[in-house]
Amino acid sequence: MPKLTAKNILIITEYYPPHWTGLAQSIFYAAHNLASRGHTVHVLTTHSDPHALKHEVGVVTVTRVPYQFQISRTHYSFSILKDFIRLLPTYNTVIINSPNSNILFLALFAKIFRKKLVIYHQADILLPRHTGNRIKHRFIELLFDFFTIPSMVLADTVSSFTYDYAEFSRVMRYSLPKFAPYIPDIQLSAEPPQHSFKKQMDTIKKAHKLIGISGRFVEEKGFDLLFQALPDILKKIPSAHIVFAGQHVAYEPFYDRHRALFESQKKHVTFLGMLTGADLSYFYECLDVFVLSSRIECFALTQIEASQKRVPIVVTNVPGARMLVLETEFGEIATHDNLAEKIIAVLKNTQKYQKNYKKVRPFLEKFHNFPLQRIT
Repeated sequence: MPKLTAKNILIITEYYPPHWTGLAQSIFYAAHNLASRGHTVHVLTTHSDPHALKHEVGVVTVTRVPYQFQISRTHYSFSILKDFIRLLPTYNTVIINSPNSNILFLALFAKIFRKKLVIYHQADILLPRHTGNRIKHRFIELLFDFFTIPSMVLADTVSSFTYDYAEFSRVMRYSLPKFAPYIPDIQLSAEPPQHSFKKQMDTIKKAHKLIGISGRFVEEKGFDLLFQALPDILKKIPSAHIVFAGQHVAYEPFYDRHRALFESQKKHVTFLGMLTGADLSYFYECLDVFVLSSRIECFALTQIEASQKRVPIVVTNVPGARMLVLETEFGEIATHDNLAEKIIAVLKNTQKYQKNYKKVRPFLEKFHNFPLQRIT
């Protein structure tokens, strides 16, 4: 058995690339940040994509184990528990990426084996209030809280993007003395976009002021709030046009519920689908403003990507998400009632916000190293 050192780290996560939502993206950057600092990092995750390798050895070692069934977008695996116990003696630091279906089991075994335990929490589970079975959704949320709160109590360190979100979180508020922030160092592609995509974006850009949105088309993202605000925006800025980089999702019928609203504005909206790599980078480059109209948002990585391209941000005043703009003034913080007003303000006076761009990088860089202990 290899000799244990303070630098042997086992990360367990239900989401990891090629799955590329924010939950997977953040822990991917965390793993590589730790490896770049000299740690030995092994990621244990589910094999949710049949095209992904079961085992990868590189800067970070990745092991993907089979899952037994799927609930909503979660690929649940009993097998991962067996592999976790098998690997645990080799490592003395465990990082659990949360939300995680097995979080309490993992936390208990980490402490039984006397391992240092870090939980990186990326959002409380908040299921739709207006679609699906609300009683079932509330039960799942309570179950999540029941397993996650004691896991964090057991942890040596708990982390999330901002203290602002941790104070608000249903599950993190009990462990605030152990808190340390981490914001991933996101890097956009510097390669040129595909010719066809560049042509599409250039054509739209030529005639419009572009309002960018990105992510999953679900209730928590609040895209309906932006669409409701669009008529007021168009009265002041007739050339305003929404470009959406993302996708509808099968597990939440949010688009169908608001279909009449969305289709009433469709001539002012372009759906670009999922974008990655150079195309995603060029998407941000073309924007005049990026909007986070979320009802709840821990800290969207999309706002980091937008700010890298000097695109000012309008974000709703929700804990966590608001911190980049609050700290840098690179945009506006809106309520659901004055969203149109704040977007108009940014579109009409871009230079006012550009002078604050210099504050963005220093703010983010303070939190780029993943914390293995609370920073005092």
